[in-house]
Amino acid sequence: MMALLGGMLLGMGVKDGPVCGIHTIRADDTALSMIHAAGCSFVVQLFDWSQIEPLSGEYFWEYPDSVVRACEHYGLSLVVRLDQAPEWALSPGADTLPIDTDAYAAFVARVAKRYQGRVEAYIIWNEPNLAQEWGGRAPDPVGYVELLQAAHPAVKEGDPQALVISAGLAPTNHVDQTALDDRLYLQGMYEARAGEFFDVLGAHPYGFAFAPDDPQNSHQRLNFARLLDLREIMLRNGDSHKPVWATEVGWATEAVTEEQAWLQVTEGEQAAYLTGAFQKAREEWPWLERMTVWNLSAGLEADDEKRRYSIVDDAYRPRPAYEALILMPKAGLAERVVSVQPDDGAVAVLAPDVVVRLGDVDTFHPHWARIYGGEAPCHSWKGEFYMDQPGKDRRQLVMEIMQVEERGNLVTINGQPLEPVAIPLRGKVDFASNWTVALLDVPPSVLRPGLNVIEVLGSPRWPVFQDAHASFESLQFRNLRLVQVGSL
Repeated sequence: MMALLGGMLLGMGVKDGPVCGIHTIRADDTALSMIHAAGCSFVVQLFDWSQIEPLSGEYFWEYPDSVVRACEHYGLSLVVRLDQAPEWALSPGADTLPIDTDAYAAFVARVAKRYQGRVEAYIIWNEPNLAQEWGGRAPDPVGYVELLQAAHPAVKEGDPQALVISAGLAPTNHVDQTALDDRLYLQGMYEARAGEFFDVLGAHPYGFAFAPDDPQNSHQRLNFARLLDLREIMLRNGDSHKPVWATEVGWATEAVTEEQAWLQVTEGEQAAYLTGAFQKAREEWPWLERMTVWNLSAGLEADDEKRRYSIVDDAYRPRPAYEALILMPKAGLAERVVSVQPDDGAVAVLAPDVVVRLGDVDTFHPHWARIYGGEAPCHSWKGEFYMDQPGKDRRQLVMEIMQVEERGNLVTINGQPLEPVAIPLRGKVDFASNWTVALLDVPPSVLRPGLNVIEVLGSPRWPVFQDAHASFESLQFRNLRLVQVGSL
């Protein structure tokens, strides 16, 4: 059972202008530590539905769990975007929404309940005014409101304190089967009663090639000031009391295609425009509570348009925009995120419902999970966990295990072995279908402040049991946690 120290997430209010956040592509430790070092207050991260629930009812929580833990360690509020439907949840019928609304609502409710009190807000889908984000179909504001109407109570059911953010719309002047002008789309949303189903309006006020002080009426309104058009629509529809969060804001420093070359700015301009956008909002737009820099990422493919906007290079070396954000005066949340800790002081590594299985053959068995990573053979697994100050107390790694029949399955933390080195067998049990508990002592010198990396390495079978299909043992484990000795 998890205890909330001091209650739920606190402080939706802001001080002195929009709070600064950064959108990650994959929120690893390097990215999150850089966001923390820059003095930003929150992270926006996609939780990809197709990766979490690739088959109906089959869930993979390892990555989102690790993101939540890492954000708590760095004191970053977390805003989660929920989209990217799996194949099984797509609706083939031309007269239906492209996404199974009931399946999406069930997924949203499950995520919100799992991370109750640990995720501040949920963004419901992404840029649905583009056909490429709407299952290849023509944009449909009424259809999106149906999705939003299903998702809003699902979020509140799972976490009554979490905020619901409408999808950021892509700024575009197109009115065709591929895209719908975001202003027309937003008005269509209001006409379908969208205002009843979101707490915050999400927006993507990109600057294109122009400075943030570019006038509202210039360049066909394809500039940062286009956000004023959306705010005026909110006012006309009686939503003046709601804030706006810019969930993506950015300028591109690379041109992936010749067609997009006109969008490119210099790295110096990217830095000046981003900080200038915060200054403009701080001075003129009190209703803009949050601004999220798009993005901080490294190692993307050369033709990936997202890399054009990153404020670091492929080796995570800061570009001028990142350095400028460090120096920029920043508003803070009224209250910081309250960290969640287990009642017994244990440090979570792998949740009880997240099962990792290693082996050579993905053999079906009612009690066995799929091979980790989806493809056999897979002989190792790495996980991450965080500690503030490990101290000198003796700790044990507790792990629930199944199928462990060999004595050579190794466990290390930060590359150092535990005691005993191999996972011990406990008692006489049916190893193939029953869970049992293994305890390994963790020398204090092994643990370090901040990020710790744990690795489990599968053991080869005894030669007499090796065959053409399997030479390594198949084992699985779950519910890994560090506890102080004597606390069990």
